Parts: sequence; structure tokens; C-alpha cells
Amino acid sequence: MKKIGLLFLAYFLFNLSFAQEKESNLSVKFNLGTSFSKPAGDLGNVAGKGKSMQLLLQTEVGYHLSYNKSTKFGVKLAGVAGQDWANFLSNDALTELKVSVPNLKARIYPLSFQGDVFKGLEKIMPKNLPFAIELPIGIALVSSISSLHFDYGLGFGKITETAYIDEYDFNDQTVNRTMRYFGWGFQPQIYRSDSEKWIVNAMFDFGKYSWTNANGGTSSFKTSQVGFGAQYNF
Repeated sequence: MKKIGLLFLAYFLFNLSFAQEKESNLSVKFNLGTSFSKPAGDLGNVAGKGKSMQLLLQTEVGYHLSYNKSTKFGVKLAGVAGQDWANFLSNDALTELKVSVPNLKARIYPLSFQGDVFKGLEKIMPKNLPFAIELPIGIALVSSISSLHFDYGLGFGKITETAYIDEYDFNDQTVNRTMRYFGWGFQPQIYRSDSEKWIVNAMFDFGKYSWTNANGGTSSFKTSQVGFGAQYNF
């Protein structure tokens, strides 16, 4: 685990030192939203959905790498530090599971554009298409430019089982699990300042945390996340 943390730190330091030469490629984003989670695997056998709309927080440091010198299109690589929460109710409705997951993720935007996404759309949108075809293609592209991304990372979960009703006498039990995460989503731009320094985005992310139990079985929960964010371009 320490090796993973050191590699993650080295990744950030490398990108930060490289970004000092081309500061306009570096960005910082903060996302705030809510998540809706569903248990699966061994966890899904003993618990179901609990309290929905759990808070989530994300901070992202990203760096844009152009495909070549003549285009603003490229790939954006980012590191994400976040905090997710989830809540599940036992099948007998006597206890609930409160899940807290600090997490670190590597994120990639495969179709990143350094500038206004609509200007990027003009560069790649096919010409002279029938309106019935042009509209869905345009929507798909503008939703993907600097928005579509894929995540892989680790969560450091704390799972606490506690009484759901006051009348039930139950001693709280807490376990810690290292969780694997894979996800994807869209974070489309909804506002860009005239200076192009500030961007406001919506967030629609989907992912799955999974881990190995003490008995060797596997548990997981899927999460759907919605919210808003603000990004600053250096």
C-alpha cells in the first residue's frame, strides 16, 4: 500500500513539474454531489438499499497533453482524491451499515479539448449531414469533449454496522477494507468564463467498489453520482 501511495505522489510531482513549463495545460477541479448506492455480492445477500443521497466530494488535478502541436485536442490525465459515503439496511431491518470511503483514483479524458468545447465540436463535426443525423451526433460529441472519462483507483473503506432502531440492543462493529474501484462518466461543461480560466460543469458518474471479505468472499456496491463542479485553468 505504501508503494502505491509513493507512486501516486510521484505521478503528481512529475505532472506538476512538467506543467510549470506550460502552465495553461494544468487545471484543478472540485466536485460536490450526491451518490445512490446498491450492494452486490456477499454484501447484497445480507443487506439492501439504505439511505439514499449520500454526500460525495472530489478534488481533481489534471494535465492536458495535445495529440500534436497543430491541434488543441488531446488526452487529459488526472489524479483524483475524494470521499464517498454509502448506507445500507440489513435484510431484517434491525441494523444498518454506514460506509465511509476515502479514495484515490487515476482518471483519463480520452477526448480533451483545450478551449471552448463548441469550438472543438466545429473542428470534428462532419459536414453536410441531414439534421436527423447531425443532431444526435452533435449531442454525443459535445457531451464527450473534455467530459467523458474513465477511472481506476483504490478506496480505503470503513464499514460500521450499527442498530437501525433504538429498541434493538446491538454493539457496533467496524471493519476496514481496501476497495478496488472502476468507473466512468460524463462531466459536461455548462459555463465557461470569458477569460477561459473558470469552468462550471455538471457531473454524472457511475462506478463500482469491490473488496475481499475476511472469509474469502467478495462484496461490492455500485454507485451512481450526480452533482456540479468548478474548474480553474492555470
